[in-house]
Amino acid sequence: MLFGISGTELMVILVIALVLVGPDKLPDYARKVGRFIHSMRVRGQALSEQSNIDVHGLVQDSGINDIRKGLDDATQDVNRLLPPIR
Repeated sequence: MLFGISGTELMVILVIALVLVGPDKLPDYARKVGRFIHSMRVRGQALSEQSNIDVHGLVQDSGINDIRKGLDDATQDVNRLLPPIR
């Protein structure tokens, strides 16, 4: 299944495209559609990578890692004190 389209639906689309465009121009249009899909995938991947970089930078700038380390240290201190108290 491609783009949520079943095999039968894809065949209907291809037949309609063949009728509308004609057999001579169909390979050219198919090539153009393929290039368009490829460029959209590349752009989507680049956008995803950039957003991951931006989020990573925000986490670094926020200091949340320092807060997490402080909480982990405090938790370890409490856990060390609990066994003698019991």
